[in-house]
Amino acid sequence: MERTVAFAEVENDDVEGAVRHAVSLSGELDGLISATSRVLVKPNLWSPKRSGTGSITDARVTEAVTKIVLERGPRSVVIGDGCGAGYDGHAWSTDEAFVTSGLRGVAERLGVELRNLNADAFEEVGIPDALVMDRVKIARTALESDVIISVPVLKSHIRTHVTLSLKNMKGVIAGAEKRKTHRLGLDQAIVDLNRVVCPHFVVLDATVGMQGLWSYPDDCIDVGLVGAGGHALSVDLAGAWLMGIDPNRVMHLRFRAEEEGLTTGLKDIHLVGEPLETHRATFKTGFEVFSERYPEVTILQGESACTGCTSELVTALKYLDKAGYSPEVSGLHIVLGNVPEVAAAPKCAVIGRCAAAHAAHGVFAKGCPPHEDAVIRTLCEACRADAATVLGVRDRTRRDLWESTRKSLER
Repeated sequence: MERTVAFAEVENDDVEGAVRHAVSLSGELDGLISATSRVLVKPNLWSPKRSGTGSITDARVTEAVTKIVLERGPRSVVIGDGCGAGYDGHAWSTDEAFVTSGLRGVAERLGVELRNLNADAFEEVGIPDALVMDRVKIARTALESDVIISVPVLKSHIRTHVTLSLKNMKGVIAGAEKRKTHRLGLDQAIVDLNRVVCPHFVVLDATVGMQGLWSYPDDCIDVGLVGAGGHALSVDLAGAWLMGIDPNRVMHLRFRAEEEGLTTGLKDIHLVGEPLETHRATFKTGFEVFSERYPEVTILQGESACTGCTSELVTALKYLDKAGYSPEVSGLHIVLGNVPEVAAAPKCAVIGRCAAAHAAHGVFAKGCPPHEDAVIRTLCEACRADAATVLGVRDRTRRDLWESTRKSLER
């Protein structure tokens, strides 16, 4: 299988020219769209943000992609997405995001339909041999599309380290059903989802990227590139490398590669166009910034520590703090991954299978990754905090938040 990923530089602010150049260099859109094709162009429009901020896909990139699709004379073209449903944060109105991002104007100029996938008709689909998510409700628009083009933006992420083309497909899950992916295990659920709706082609908006906890403008990084390729995993691996993030520490990339019999390295990917070494940046992951908020906690990470465990740790620390256990958390040592040596500490939590060799040093949460509840209980036991109190605070907070944001998912 040819795995070509192309990158083109944006020169003189000509975003459309860079998109066209990257798509042409990749050569993998040729022959994909015919006169009978129903095409879904799927940007990352997780919330109502302005284009060009690095937080969402730049409307200029989406417009250029849609033009290229229309030139191939398909049966129909829809630009569609559904804003984030919020797991530990807010939900947003997709229609508002269409306006704020400039996509509403794009759709009107090009004469294509702009569709809110959160409000779309949906179908519950079974996923055989699933890792964690054996059934999921997916927007019918996505299921009925012959060609899905994912148009993500280059961003790091607090729970999955990166959010690129594979994670971008969460937008086709119906409304609040998106929350299921967090409850079951986000990285594994992304892998399961892409067994059903993996994009056929990817155009990566790397004009402006976003790192850390997505604080604008502090976390914006100008990269000035557009990427393209017909193999979603390969584009994501190249995108992670471009951000200076080890793809092997991103669980959904690693698991997807294992399913396809591939590695997470770049040596088997045919990279063409702009050399990545020239543009490689160092993006902070959201977890790195998040952990800086807890200087009283020592987090020991081995090379194998991946997003499976760090994602659940984010939740555990957040709700321990919210439940008022910050004094108890002080002095806590947390072990993730294959740490070579661990010194004795009065409070120690050992998280996940990769750290099992150090289980005797503290309270151990087994699994790959452990479930969110197990990580919360492990940290509580290590800190002598009451797990029932923390879990109760979490459940009440989510229930109240989800009820307050329910209407946002219906429009």
